[in-house]
Amino acid sequence: MKLLKHLKLSLLSVALFGSAMSQAIDVIKADSQYATQDYSNAMQGYLEASQVGNPYAMYQLGTMYHKGQGVAPDPLNALIYYAMAAEYDYQNSKSIVETMLSNLSAEHASKIRQIIEQDLVNRGKAYSNTRYLPNIIEENLAYKITFDGEPSLPEKYYSDDFDNIIDIDDNNPNSSFYRPLSNKYAPFLIVENEVAADGSARNLIDIQKTGNTQKLTEDYILFPGPVPKFKGQPINFVHRSKMGLAATNKFTILENNEPLYEEVLKKTKTLKTSDNLNDRFLYAVSLQNFDWITKDKTLAEQAFLELAELGHPGAMFEYGSMLYRQQRDIKTAIHWISEASKYGLGRAEYRLGTILMDSPWVERDEEKALFWFQSASQKGNNHAALKAIEIQLTANNLSLRNPDATIEPLEIMQDEQSLNPEYFYLQALSYKDRTDRDFAKAIENLEKAIFMASNRNWDVSEWQDLLLKLTQGNVYITDNQA
Repeated sequence: MKLLKHLKLSLLSVALFGSAMSQAIDVIKADSQYATQDYSNAMQGYLEASQVGNPYAMYQLGTMYHKGQGVAPDPLNALIYYAMAAEYDYQNSKSIVETMLSNLSAEHASKIRQIIEQDLVNRGKAYSNTRYLPNIIEENLAYKITFDGEPSLPEKYYSDDFDNIIDIDDNNPNSSFYRPLSNKYAPFLIVENEVAADGSARNLIDIQKTGNTQKLTEDYILFPGPVPKFKGQPINFVHRSKMGLAATNKFTILENNEPLYEEVLKKTKTLKTSDNLNDRFLYAVSLQNFDWITKDKTLAEQAFLELAELGHPGAMFEYGSMLYRQQRDIKTAIHWISEASKYGLGRAEYRLGTILMDSPWVERDEEKALFWFQSASQKGNNHAALKAIEIQLTANNLSLRNPDATIEPLEIMQDEQSLNPEYFYLQALSYKDRTDRDFAKAIENLEKAIFMASNRNWDVSEWQDLLLKLTQGNVYITDNQA
């Protein structure tokens, strides 16, 4: 009867921890805490990840309750979390559950199974999927996004001024996502960005870079490209583009940046033979970023899939992101991006949020998107922070609107976002709708947003309509007016 003895305490702890969601999932951090025996914080991290459906976190919780790591040994909670992991067929979780139950009498085992089944209804796989993950629109999977009639966007961008660009310095060696390359020659740049419904490139993220890439970036965002459309309607999408030396072949790299060429060969040779999962991931990244390393163009994809199935969050995201950008298997793509998000990978959480807001293949869900944007923003992703602010200012779901909550984060990001038109647009909305409204500042920021966006050739018609409403037809009295 030992399991039933723990029942009240177990269900109480479930209720307490279940209400403590902090919206900042980070399994890697929890693993680090677990390794240093900081079990209390590790458990909290695993609990947060388990709520969004991470079977690894569920398995870890089962182990901690079973062994009494950070808590008193609790066989019932151990069984519950192993059973939750078993819903995903994670490792040997099913056999653990059956072994633990086989040690009980038939009557006792039956009662415990009922407890487990009810708990799975309340917070199992189906619950997590419904609350946090995208709902696929099955009938839309047969259709693809086109770009001015073309099935895809060019993967390489060629700047007219590239031949005149010679790198002198790289002042931000820590800005690359995967590790910047250490050299000072012609620039190399790979970016990921949203393609807005007007064809403009927005929210650029450096994937890999070396050299002075500022001119490449400026050229890239200056003029809109082909407009993405789904069933004839403009829509946002995601793209990854290679620029500078990244858009050339190995002979051009060798001629213009020999140290880079040698460094790539040296690193990939070492990474290729490593048994370490992270090294294997970096090798797959190299195959993707330097497509001249091998003639077999499927190796990177195969490597990402293999590592994703072994539980590597970065590989989950890269594989899913690759499929999504290429529109090859949307359901599988969203599955792997979601799995990476469950580990708290900020880039994946951000992309999942944009999918929930913009993807034609899933039901738009502002509440779910806000959850993932907020989790990513707590890891320093300012693109996600702005998206969260946008939802709090413009959501169709009025319960999500909270203009006053946007004041502080907008102030914090002021310097970092000083060149972003969308920042000033959101600042204008914040001044317009917050409790202490200031229409003068709303108009000032909106005019600045329109000016900056027009210089980038964005479609600002919607913003101009708002400005017209604010400046005509009504007279507004603000605190700084006599």
